[in-house]
Amino acid sequence: MPLNRILEQPRARRILESMVTGERLPHALLFWGPPGVGKSASAIELARWLNCHQELEGPCGQCESCVKMATLEHPHFSYQMPLPRKALADADTGELSQSGAEELTEILRAKGADLYANAKFTAAQFILIGQIRSLIRWANVKSFSQKPRIALIDHADALKEEAGNALLKLLEEPPPEFILILTAETPEDVLPTLLSRCQPVEFDRLSDSIIDNELEKRGIQDVDTRKRLAHLSSGNLTRAIDFASKPETMEELMALGIDIVRHSLGKNPLQLNPHLESWNALTADQRTLVLEIITAWLRDAALLSAWGETSLPRLIHTDRIELLRKFVTNCPRADFTEAARQIETARFNIERNVLPPLVFTNLARNIYRTIYATEPV
Repeated sequence: MPLNRILEQPRARRILESMVTGERLPHALLFWGPPGVGKSASAIELARWLNCHQELEGPCGQCESCVKMATLEHPHFSYQMPLPRKALADADTGELSQSGAEELTEILRAKGADLYANAKFTAAQFILIGQIRSLIRWANVKSFSQKPRIALIDHADALKEEAGNALLKLLEEPPPEFILILTAETPEDVLPTLLSRCQPVEFDRLSDSIIDNELEKRGIQDVDTRKRLAHLSSGNLTRAIDFASKPETMEELMALGIDIVRHSLGKNPLQLNPHLESWNALTADQRTLVLEIITAWLRDAALLSAWGETSLPRLIHTDRIELLRKFVTNCPRADFTEAARQIETARFNIERNVLPPLVFTNLARNIYRTIYATEPV
């Protein structure tokens, strides 16, 4: 079956398979949808199929081309992602420094081994103009193969305007046998001049069951842990894998999320200060996960409050059931469902890059207000 390493995504797979088998593949595609659902994985699988030496309905996985794609070191495949400036020896040409090249090789090999692994440099925000210049040179090198060159620009929202304008020239005059694939969370994240030249393909969030299954394949044996990670990842397998590999960090974030809720309801606001410091030290993705933890805690509280002990099989925080029971008992008139909805405001503010302390303060006030139906003193 073609593209059989892509998880779920029946609509996207059907579109891509139809494009390839019908020989109607455009020279520019935009894979868009939530993070961690297989957009870059699908680009890699598509490149593997198009460059396979066997004329089969899908990549054979055995030929020289497929073997090279397994480590993402194929001469007909270019993977561009946000880079820190220190990764470049020459910012104008995009030539990598030795350390940058070594780190990129390590990242790509890990991504080749697990298509849903998190492929990113630390402290990288933008796709730089030098990278695009280097990509253009690569795309225009004459090839004696009839197979296409495929360039993947992962996180196209990280393209600065100068880099986007340079890329536009490549889209306006693409070389023969060249395909460009961009990924983004929404089409609006892509520069309009690039978006208008791309065929969009939408991807959906993954189901909890598929994430649970994939975590089990990766060695996570505890059923409750898999269930919790699957729920908290919100359809993002990459996030689930990342946090499954860091159980200590995951446990710290779980404790932080629950403590934020509990101490937001306390009479002494100073209790929140240590949690504010911890919150400020988190990455944006970690803050988002803490919000998922809080949402799940409030959801569990709503279920336990409404259905009592019969709700236990449906709860996420089963490892803290006594603490959850006490929380529900101490808040007899709380509207936990409404409190959970308020978390969306904090999530939206994180996406808008609102200052972390302000997000935290508003979050604590909203929790207090919705649980106690009054404003904090």
